[in-house]
Amino acid sequence: MSDIKCIGCGATIQTDNINKKGYIDKKVLENKKDEFYCKRCFDLKHYNKESKIQTTLDEYLKNLQSIKKDKGLIVYIVDTFDFEGSLIYNINDIVNSNNILLVLNKIDLYLDSLNRNKIKSYVLKYLKEKNIKIKDIMLMSSFNDNDIKDLFDKIKELHNNKNVYFVGMTNVGKSTIVNKIIKMFTGEEDIITVSNTLNTTLENIYIPLNEECFLVDTPGLLNRNNLIYFLDKKTLDYITPKKYVKPRTFQLDPKQTLFVQGFVRIDFIEGERSSFVANVSNNVLVHRTKLENATEFYEKHKDDILLYPNKSEREKLGNFVTKKVKFSKDNKIDIAISGLGFVTVYGTGYLNITYFNNVKVIIRKAMI
Repeated sequence: MSDIKCIGCGATIQTDNINKKGYIDKKVLENKKDEFYCKRCFDLKHYNKESKIQTTLDEYLKNLQSIKKDKGLIVYIVDTFDFEGSLIYNINDIVNSNNILLVLNKIDLYLDSLNRNKIKSYVLKYLKEKNIKIKDIMLMSSFNDNDIKDLFDKIKELHNNKNVYFVGMTNVGKSTIVNKIIKMFTGEEDIITVSNTLNTTLENIYIPLNEECFLVDTPGLLNRNNLIYFLDKKTLDYITPKKYVKPRTFQLDPKQTLFVQGFVRIDFIEGERSSFVANVSNNVLVHRTKLENATEFYEKHKDDILLYPNKSEREKLGNFVTKKVKFSKDNKIDIAISGLGFVTVYGTGYLNITYFNNVKVIIRKAMI
């Protein structure tokens, strides 16, 4: 059975251990003919059931070896809405290549009026500063058929009759994009298992591109400073944007506080009345209160109004740390929270930003 693979996650099918990847019941296997979903993928696809089965670092590195040897085209997927949180800063070293098509996915979460060229210019400048080398760049939504077609056309232009590897962090949309490409050209839907759990794809999945080469969906890299690494599936379902994110604007005076659910607290210490625009899932509570009441409010409501993260998640997220930040009308900033979204601040003053120490929070020049 070692040559039989789950078509959903790429794991080798086995019937011995339900707690290991690729498990399928012997009786179920006997009734299958050509295509197989392991129990984990079946439960994810049909019951949205969380699984603790993940690929190990050794297994991931083994999968990477085929990419390094092959010298194919790398389609590197990044979540535009969680840019720094999904960016792999050493991607050139990981794949041993500069032959990279950078795809900025989830552009559909922004306003339709968003200037895509502005985002592209911002990213290209950022990549140059970080010495990340790419061959080309695209912005897209995996739910836009025209974007999928444009991506496929770009792949055909660049792949030079070699394999095409889809790589990126967990939860950036790699498998969704590959599924959309498959559907566009075969009519078959949702072949590869998709979810917002860690490591949905466990091994490389090969899909024929032509008679000589393949599209390859690879396991997602884990970002251990991203909320996805610490949160339960229920919480992830709650905080993950699934449609256009409506920006929520608050005019704050000094000595006021903004809570982004229970994940981040932004204290406006001093300055002039300023704008705070929250770009997070429409489900996520953004609550304003007086600075003098903020600590008491958090302690009283961290398990009801501000619930998420829950108690067990807070323990994994670590201790609170606070960062002091200056902003001005000449220095419009984003407070980017890895795995959640960002808050854009425009005005003049000083902030104290309090967050869990195991999650990356980046202060950047405003992206939009």
